[in-house]
Amino acid sequence: MRNQYMAKVLVHNKLVTEDQVNAYWGQVSSSMDIGQLLVAAGLLKPTMYEKVLAYVQNLEAKATAAAASAAAEPTKPSAPVPPSVTPRPTAAMAAVAASEEPALQIEGNNIFGESSSASVSVEIVSGLETTSISSFQIASDVSEESTNGGSEELPTRFAVATGEGTPVEAPENLSTNMPLKKMIAFARKFGATDIYLYAGRQIVMSQSGNLFLASEDVMDKGLLTDLLSEIAEGFSDGYKIVMGKNFSKTMGLAGVGRARVTVTWNEVTPSIAIRVIQMESTTLENLYLPSFCEKFAELQSGLVLIAGPTASGRTTTMTTFAETIAESRQVYIQTIEKPIERLLKNPNGAIAQREVGLHVRSGISGIEMAIRDGADVILFDHLESMDELKLLLQASNSGALVFAVTHGNNIHALLSRLLASVPEISRATFAYALADQLKGVIVQHLVPVVQNQGLIMACEAMRVSSTIANIIRKGDLSQIAAAVNSQKDQGISLDESLQKCVESGYIDGAEAWKRATDSRRFAAYRPENHGGV
Repeated sequence: MRNQYMAKVLVHNKLVTEDQVNAYWGQVSSSMDIGQLLVAAGLLKPTMYEKVLAYVQNLEAKATAAAASAAAEPTKPSAPVPPSVTPRPTAAMAAVAASEEPALQIEGNNIFGESSSASVSVEIVSGLETTSISSFQIASDVSEESTNGGSEELPTRFAVATGEGTPVEAPENLSTNMPLKKMIAFARKFGATDIYLYAGRQIVMSQSGNLFLASEDVMDKGLLTDLLSEIAEGFSDGYKIVMGKNFSKTMGLAGVGRARVTVTWNEVTPSIAIRVIQMESTTLENLYLPSFCEKFAELQSGLVLIAGPTASGRTTTMTTFAETIAESRQVYIQTIEKPIERLLKNPNGAIAQREVGLHVRSGISGIEMAIRDGADVILFDHLESMDELKLLLQASNSGALVFAVTHGNNIHALLSRLLASVPEISRATFAYALADQLKGVIVQHLVPVVQNQGLIMACEAMRVSSTIANIIRKGDLSQIAAAVNSQKDQGISLDESLQKCVESGYIDGAEAWKRATDSRRFAAYRPENHGGV
């Protein structure tokens, strides 16, 4: 149990990620625990490992003492358990005073799945007094497969809920006591992208970047709990919702399609945010990308990075490239997603969509599988570590065309962050590999169209020329912006893109002023110049 305790403490205290634990779990042995493996990999500081080890040893001692004490007591009849609450083993409920170890906490998580059978389990944490650790278990088939060097796929729950079925009719007016399916159908009918459900408040939706009230009555806490049960039915991996534990996952409900749901807890009261995933594919023309970006779909190999702030449509752009390629030539496409959003089609070849945590244990294992399988096109959503980027560069060097989603508000900041993430001793080697394989960068922003008529894309983008490749090799990125502006039909700055949107009448000048790299260019549109506050 030591490794399970230790992994749980490390993840909950954000010392490492779930993916990092999963990546090294198969190497755990009697001589090397998970903490030592993470230290050897440079992911955990030795001093922190010693602290966590002492904490876990103390936890083990208390659990052992509690178990011995429980075994010595006369057997008592067990109290009846409410049907919605999953019973937990007594030994796993050992009390540990929070004051003894204030720096570390332990919390349930979904690295290796839940053991409860109810759709909503109870796990309330206050320090360590009532924390259950029974939910953090390694299934025997996972342990055996990892030890024996077996397949990288997860052992169970491969299906993805499509959300297909008889379409649910959208109501004309929304009420808080309606099923979640009705709420999502209503959102789709009126073009809303997000649904927000909070106790004691009306239903709020987002349309074209603006919030509006979608119901007259307010949401009761009991109604939120009922909605959680409906949400749990849409999880294809059998995930069990645990009270007090935040999560973000994609679900599919028959008749209304797929959506990403995020649940956060205030003690025992949940708050629910739902991102409605579009069901239909789009075209590159409808994305309003610069015309030279469409050439990325004609590449045979290389890396294209798609960046931007959260909710800027990066995944939509990436999947649109893939489906455009699939329509024009025979290709084998593999995706590695965190999680899978829209289900894609490939009329002229094959496609395999894999979700991290469902079909593969980590982004790294997903990329390795795509390379082994000889995928022609690899989609990666989204980039979180340099190890993932290095493998994607390896894949593109091997002949695959790779599209990867990452964060970044402009090209200079994105490339600077990537180079700075590599240790100086190996930075030059990485810069050469990036310069050789990088074919293009798109950094996109979604801007509200005038009169709330939707959203339009403004972007900074470039096609990597020999000049830009040399700049990346030298590592002097201060010249990138000038190089992008000088490429004319092969590059565009964000400010130039915003200017075109203003001149064409799509967006208000004030929106351009708020987003511009050089706000002086749009100084005439400052809100105070038009009576704004």
